[in-house]
Amino acid sequence: MNKLISLLLSLTLMLGLAGCGTEKLEQNSVPTEQPAQSISSAPVQEEEKPEETASSDAQSEQTEEDDEFDVADGIGATQDFSKYKEQKKEKDQYLTDPVPEGKPEPVEPGNVEIDHNSQKTCYLSISCATILNNMENLAEGKDVLVPADGVLLPRTEVTFYEGESVFDVLQREMRSCKMHMEFSFVPMYNSAYIEGIGNLYEFDCGSESGWEYCVNGWFPNYGVSRYVVQQGDEVEFHYTCALGRDLGAN
Repeated sequence: MNKLISLLLSLTLMLGLAGCGTEKLEQNSVPTEQPAQSISSAPVQEEEKPEETASSDAQSEQTEEDDEFDVADGIGATQDFSKYKEQKKEKDQYLTDPVPEGKPEPVEPGNVEIDHNSQKTCYLSISCATILNNMENLAEGKDVLVPADGVLLPRTEVTFYEGESVFDVLQREMRSCKMHMEFSFVPMYNSAYIEGIGNLYEFDCGSESGWEYCVNGWFPNYGVSRYVVQQGDEVEFHYTCALGRDLGAN
């Protein structure tokens, strides 16, 4: 009987110890559950990764677009530069743009032989009529130099020699009628430049004012020394107050 009681007590003690071990095991297992929750949150972060990837892809696409845009700009700039070079090549050594079809090409002073045995006639006129619409801009004291109709020299038939330039004709006629004229030679354009006629100078009527010439209604894109006069030409000198726009010149 005593042995039976001792056996039961031993079993009870063993069961008690087993229960304590189970509780300790369960308590020790709690800390391991926290990392499990942390790991379980990993999928949430993984769900955010596609957004970051999408953003990164968008930035990559934008960069590619920028690169394409830059390349396009580069091509455009190259084309523009090539066009500029072509245009520059078309100009002669005196920076003269190509002459419109059907218009006379410029010549170089000294390279044309003047035939004094061949006389021809052309017409010359000089006007400063544009000043009449810009008297408020005219330099002080210059108003007395402007005729009421703006005509300094009416259309006049003049004689010239074959091979002479517009400058040759103008210079001779100004001396003949004793009208003031002042000019300078510009090596860059290989031509004389008319600074003043009748004491009316460039800039006397604004920053865009000065003298221009036209032949047969066309305003040449080169200087007066490089235009060879032909029989019957209508040579006109006009004062402009707007770089030729008030004369219809381009």
